[in-house]
Amino acid sequence: MYNGDCEVYIIRYFNVWFYLFAKTETDNYKIKMLGERISAGNSMKMKDIHWWCTRHSIKYQMEFEYRKEYPIRANIWNFYSYCRFKLAMSYPNSGRMGAK
Repeated sequence: MYNGDCEVYIIRYFNVWFYLFAKTETDNYKIKMLGERISAGNSMKMKDIHWWCTRHSIKYQMEFEYRKEYPIRANIWNFYSYCRFKLAMSYPNSGRMGAK
C-alpha cells in the first residue's frame, strides 16, 4: 500500500501498530486531529480507529508486535483480540463489527 508518495503516521494500540497513510494535506490535517483527540485522553479501541479511518477515507495497515514488557497471557489475549478483529474486518457483514 505504501509506495513513497504519502506521509505515514503511526498509532499504537497495546500490541497493535496502526500505520495511517496521508496522501493529501487534508489527510495530514485529519490525522493530526485524530492524534490530538487521542492525546487529549479520548479512549479509542481498534474498531474505533478502523471506523474513523473508514469514515475519513484514510488508508491504513495494522501489525501485531509481541511486547516483552507485557506478561505472556496479555500478549496471547491481545493477539487473540487482534486476530478476531482482523477476521471480523474480512467478513464485515457477519454482524459482529457493525457500524456504531
